[in-house]
Amino acid sequence: MIPNFYIIGSETKRPPSKRTIFTDGAPDDTFREGVDIELSHWIPNQTPERYRADTSTEICMNFVTNESSKEWDLAINNHLDVDGILSVFTLVHSEFALTHRDTIIGAAEIGDFWGYSERPSQILFQGLTKLMFDLKGKEDIREIYALCFEKVFDLIQEESSDDVIIDGVGALEKSLNRVKSSEIQRHVVSEHFVSYQIPKQLAELNIEKAIKIPRFNDLLQDNMWLIPSVRNYYDREKVQLVSAETSKGWYYDLWYPGYMWADTPHSWRAPGFEFSGSTNAYYYGHKPLNEAIVELNDLEKATGQWILAKELTPFQSIKGRDFPVILSFLNEDKPVVSSLLPAEVISKLSKAF
Repeated sequence: MIPNFYIIGSETKRPPSKRTIFTDGAPDDTFREGVDIELSHWIPNQTPERYRADTSTEICMNFVTNESSKEWDLAINNHLDVDGILSVFTLVHSEFALTHRDTIIGAAEIGDFWGYSERPSQILFQGLTKLMFDLKGKEDIREIYALCFEKVFDLIQEESSDDVIIDGVGALEKSLNRVKSSEIQRHVVSEHFVSYQIPKQLAELNIEKAIKIPRFNDLLQDNMWLIPSVRNYYDREKVQLVSAETSKGWYYDLWYPGYMWADTPHSWRAPGFEFSGSTNAYYYGHKPLNEAIVELNDLEKATGQWILAKELTPFQSIKGRDFPVILSFLNEDKPVVSSLLPAEVISKLSKAF
């Protein structure tokens, strides 16, 4: 158990420290080589190989499982999100965190990667995200962390009656059932490529729910027919083509795995990402996909163009879309219908994956 924590940006006084753990974020210029340690999945990082994992929360779990915390006296983070909160929580409340390891790691995966985890993790993620959003800009960031720590205990140990939690978890279940019932069609093309087709009756009922891309670490809400976590229930380590049918044509987005922005040693690395030198930022280029896009644009008869991302961060992709979508059919930076049928698009894109 680490006795103290500090969040960079807080107006509170930073405690002195003999040995500091910097977690889920880049260390600042106070980092002392050979004295302090980094436990983070941000890129680049200096996390020791023996602790590495896909989320910073799991990295911290590995650390507290295998190391004595006696010589460490301060945990530091530099931003506000669920994986960050749970990373510091794991270091500060190690015994409780280890007891609920899977639930806590699962909540971090929902937040950072649009992952799918079981109901206890969904409740923890949703409750923390709601509180985080409610407090942001109103309280000092260290105080937000402290209040979120209290909330972790409540969300794991007590039954929640919060409508935002109940509705969000319910929305995820409804979205999952649309795939289980085949209302939304799922077709596995290859080991790392899958297609999802949202039917006309849903797309034309509410097209925004068919083509929406949620914000990073967003609340679970009934604002999408196909919530990304549902696709990651089935196809976490696949490139996912999502199409939505209308009477005028098809909308298309190509989603990369949501974890691709991070250092994820336990997950398949999809092709095309090249670290740009800036924190969590990449150039994108995959020759077989570039060739497929040329063919798609040659076949296309609708007004618009197949646009591929060139630079990516967890918060940025193609203009008019967001990460982790890397390819869309657009006109003037807005999604529009393509004249091509899913079978034609799949035929071209499958060559790249």
